[in-house]
Amino acid sequence: MMKFKVNYQADGWVAHQVTDIWAKSSPDRGDPVWAFWPMGGAWICTHLWEHYRFSMDKVFLQQTAFPLMKECASFLLDWLIKGRGRYLETNPSTSPEHSFIAPDGKTASVSYSSTMDIAIIKEVFLAVVSSAEILGNSDSEFIQQIVKSLSQLPPTRIARDGTIMEWASGCLVKLLSSGFSNSIISSTMVFLILQAQDFEDPDVHHRHVSHLFGLFPGHTITIEQTPELCKAASNSLYKRGSHKLNTDRITNNLILNLHMAKPDRTDLWGVNWARSDRQDWASHMPIDQNFASPITVSRDRLLALFHFVKFHIIFNFFGLSFAVSGDVGPGWSTTWKMALQARLRNSEHAYKLMKQLIVLVDPDHEADYEGGFYSNLFTAHPPFQIDANFGLPAAIAEMLVQSTDQDLYLLPALPQNKWPTGYVRGLKARGGMIVNICWKEGELHETWFWIKNQNSIRQLHYEGRVTTVTLYRGKIYRLNKHLKCLKTYPLGEETIL
Repeated sequence: MMKFKVNYQADGWVAHQVTDIWAKSSPDRGDPVWAFWPMGGAWICTHLWEHYRFSMDKVFLQQTAFPLMKECASFLLDWLIKGRGRYLETNPSTSPEHSFIAPDGKTASVSYSSTMDIAIIKEVFLAVVSSAEILGNSDSEFIQQIVKSLSQLPPTRIARDGTIMEWASGCLVKLLSSGFSNSIISSTMVFLILQAQDFEDPDVHHRHVSHLFGLFPGHTITIEQTPELCKAASNSLYKRGSHKLNTDRITNNLILNLHMAKPDRTDLWGVNWARSDRQDWASHMPIDQNFASPITVSRDRLLALFHFVKFHIIFNFFGLSFAVSGDVGPGWSTTWKMALQARLRNSEHAYKLMKQLIVLVDPDHEADYEGGFYSNLFTAHPPFQIDANFGLPAAIAEMLVQSTDQDLYLLPALPQNKWPTGYVRGLKARGGMIVNICWKEGELHETWFWIKNQNSIRQLHYEGRVTTVTLYRGKIYRLNKHLKCLKTYPLGEETIL
């Protein structure tokens, strides 16, 4: 695990995208668009900090999280270099797994200070500084160096078209090297760097949204603090594919439905099929019995109709609405975009992305990297990627509750027309809070929450209303839709919801 010493001559520790159970610590061979990315360990460290923020487990922070985050930050300090301007830069740098058009007209992927690099480093540095304050050693020379470096990191920039710039500092257009052998990064390499440019994007519908890390899962782009960057992030999502029709997904769904229907006649809504037939296809969810009136058309007529209007239609099979969506990509990409839309409070788009993911995939009629579920609820890729199985509940949670260490946002991205009534129990919020929510007719009805670890003061937000609540550990607070406290009682005294 000391290869980073050979590769980077840096302190601390590093993990790349190919680091695995066999402890491979060096970059992989291949196209750097995917093979070179030293920010894997730093991203993992953000999860360590998030675990503390949700659990408030100070023992975990002191004994596990902080030592790992500190050593990761040590590597990042050594990895950063002084740029031509006043900023610290990462060099070389990639934005997984995307590329750009270099000034010579060729496709390139190596730049310096990609937006994702800087966003991750900011998250780690902020986590280390906050942890040091909690643990009482914020005056150390190392922490002061982190604070100074934070102020020297490049800002997130907005491109000419109003989107977040993915390569905000420049590009590496020529690499001259001599005499290096085993070392990946060597002092004998000479980099020719261009100044910050708004590079042309060769694939505007790319599945990755690496440059939006600061919005989610990061926290440096927020509606409250950086509204202009949020607008640019929304523009980025639109440009990345929200207006591009996913006709392949619709075609595959149509073929699957026709394949499982009777060969001569197909009911467009499936109402004439036996329940068992429909249940076999959609065994992972209940069947809606409130179908439309039967409409039967021939197989050839339906295919012809589809190809004629495929850019303007919404198919409804088995009681499920399949909207023609442009957010093309595998399941992990869909759930990431879903969480991003939730952070932007775009409830309807987040819901559409969820519906796009919750479709049954027939392995015999599967398109590569288009997401969906197999009948056992594993996420299709092929053959399988668990990322979306984890990402989907995380994104749904973001639709229902969002939090900082001081603020709690209730139902920030609730699709009111789709989920008019419901409740959720046991959602965790930062600061060690546990939240239950009940809503009716698309509006908050009541909420219950409590905190187990330590007393705190919170700002509660709902539909523009804000109230301040002092929370005492071990006590349950019950509030109405106006954020007025109806009752408090000891934790464990009463069944909730």
